[in-house]
Amino acid sequence: MKVKSIFTGKEYDPKKTVRIVNTLQLAAYIANDVELLDLFVSRDIKTGKHILVGVVDKEASYEAYQKWCNHELR
Repeated sequence: MKVKSIFTGKEYDPKKTVRIVNTLQLAAYIANDVELLDLFVSRDIKTGKHILVGVVDKEASYEAYQKWCNHELR
């Protein structure tokens, strides 16, 4: 089942995506040409505060993820 983003207007399969709550990580991904599929507000489970959640394609973001984990993403 595909979902259509209210924010970007893009359709995507949630099973093929990852959600990113770290805004610094999300900004680095976008700066490195990872396509943002969706952006929405949720709540932090621990604090109950509002958080931004970015959605990106899992395969398309894999290289950025590897670089992020190795502290190489600029």
